[in-house]
Amino acid sequence: MSTHLLSVQGLKTQFNQPSETVNAVDGVSFNIAEGETFALVGESGCGKSVTALSILRLLPSNATITAGQVIYRGKDLLRIAERDMREVRGSRISMIFQDPMTSLNPVMNIGDQIAEAVLAHKKTSAIKVKQRVVELIKQVGIADAQERYSAFPHQLSGGMRQRVMIAIALANEPDLLIADEPTTALDVTIQAQILELLKELQRKLGMSLLIITHDLGVVSDIADTVAVMYAGELVEVATRDEFFNKPSHPYSQRLFAAIPNMDKRNEALVTLTGSVPKLTQQFKGCRFADRCDLKEDRCVQSSRIEWENLNDTHQVRCLNVGVSNGLTVKPVSKLENSNSVQVDKSSLKIEHLKIHFPIKKGLLKRTVGQVKAVDGVSFELLPGTTTALVGESGCGKTTLGKGVLQLLQATSGKVLYEGVDLLSLSEQEFQAYRGQLQIIFQDPFSSMNPRMLVGEILEEGLRALKPNLSTNDVEKKCNQLLEKVGLTPDVRLRYPHEFSGGQRQRLCIARALAVDPSVIVCDEPTSALDVSVQAQVLNLLKSLQSEQGLSYLFISHDLSVVSYLADNVAVMYLGRIVEYGTVEEVLNNPAHPYTKALIDAIPMWDDSLKKEVIKLPDNMPSPANPPSGCHFHTRCAEAMPKCSKIDPENIEISETHKVACLLFDSAQNVN
Repeated sequence: MSTHLLSVQGLKTQFNQPSETVNAVDGVSFNIAEGETFALVGESGCGKSVTALSILRLLPSNATITAGQVIYRGKDLLRIAERDMREVRGSRISMIFQDPMTSLNPVMNIGDQIAEAVLAHKKTSAIKVKQRVVELIKQVGIADAQERYSAFPHQLSGGMRQRVMIAIALANEPDLLIADEPTTALDVTIQAQILELLKELQRKLGMSLLIITHDLGVVSDIADTVAVMYAGELVEVATRDEFFNKPSHPYSQRLFAAIPNMDKRNEALVTLTGSVPKLTQQFKGCRFADRCDLKEDRCVQSSRIEWENLNDTHQVRCLNVGVSNGLTVKPVSKLENSNSVQVDKSSLKIEHLKIHFPIKKGLLKRTVGQVKAVDGVSFELLPGTTTALVGESGCGKTTLGKGVLQLLQATSGKVLYEGVDLLSLSEQEFQAYRGQLQIIFQDPFSSMNPRMLVGEILEEGLRALKPNLSTNDVEKKCNQLLEKVGLTPDVRLRYPHEFSGGQRQRLCIARALAVDPSVIVCDEPTSALDVSVQAQVLNLLKSLQSEQGLSYLFISHDLSVVSYLADNVAVMYLGRIVEYGTVEEVLNNPAHPYTKALIDAIPMWDDSLKKEVIKLPDNMPSPANPPSGCHFHTRCAEAMPKCSKIDPENIEISETHKVACLLFDSAQNVN
């Protein structure tokens, strides 16, 4: 008798479009045992989420499952009636969707939404339903369960909304929980909490977990078995230890090689050329062949690449598996250290910058308080260098970046560029500096006009800030920009929706470069990208900095990206910088308890480097009512009585390393 809780065999799912058929899932097979965590990894567009939706039969109307079986406890879910499927869906198999804000009903409180899930499969009294909902809210680690019952989604943090989604999924104690990118949009500290919560609930309830992600750190932290998906099919399946110690498919190896870290700072990251092939074509041979260093004639001439069994628990779909096992990443070109580039640029100096938003209430809209989004920030961005701004969501990073560019009005302070305080200038006077200060936004798609051609988007800034250029000069400049960011001039006649996420981010970089800036604010430019595309964008940013002496204010919560790209790091918490120093000082020898918590929360797959995670409570205070004294003392494990009363000053640990913490004083010299 099979011990598998779920067995997927030969699953094929296609999307029927007027002009063509997309074979999103093409013959996928895998098994999930009782209590097992099974991770499905790969780039965007390879079919991971469609596989999960096919299991639950939650596909859109233009999608069809054309072949295969999904066996759950001896029953094929693809062959039962929809009425019977509803008994399984949400009760025996539940799913957490990627974006909790779009999955939750904005006009219903969270208690009623969880109650809906309870009542869908079990009719009981209102009192018992409320008791069960409160119990679920407590179970997923949300404090003040009774009070939170009446809260609406917009009143909760991202981490709390994800916990509500987990509570809904667990309402009927399922045997299998499917989690689709459950931590993608979350800060590293909240991600650690969610992963720990999932593991704890799994231990308590004995359920199985199918987790879909492109984050290998998450996989290492939670998975028992790993399956790598590429272009609609699985290419490698292995236990967690086998996969991380000896990835055997060239695609898996390239994913690992593309991950940024401090050791790779002076070299370009390994990238995957090209992109995931279109799933509308009839494939022959290996689907990864066009991007593979080991490609041979037989790789493309074979009708289909079959599994190679390395052992009972490790399979690879590759003809050169013996060669790929010994494959070493080819050396890539060294990047010139941006600090050594001779630049004729000005530094950007920020002094005591405050950006407060008034809270208005009542009929007369009287100001009753202030949201202190940025509260007295000072640092200097030197020419040709990168300063990373890190911290959790809501700490004021993006507000600071926009305030520097006067996209948001500052309350007080100075932003000095070429000796001029930009905040003291009128809008007309500031126009002369607009070309020097540019921004790359987090979401490239929403930052471009979908009705404008790429050429028009690039030309817009040039025509506004360099009106003396002729039409020919503008077109020539646009073509040069596109080539500089790795695109061809013919894309000028295409619309933003016709590009991949990585290509759209390249277009946003080209737009920022159009007016020859010296300072670029990069607001989470790689947060939504796969690791392979992220490597391409980071290489581009680093090479542009070396060539042109650009300065980057790089806003991120991904410390692996920061360790690769940044020269200096400013750690921000509730509107203030709590630690500042070189990237080596801050990441290798963190001084502030908050910095330590951020670093310790990063998932690691090297067991020898694993350490105890500092768990931060998911209760960041509001910037409208920050705690007295040290803002961090309400979440700090090392807090002392005086921390709630005394506002810490910056203490110099070295010439370049400062920390605002009462654990240090001016008499101390910390090595």
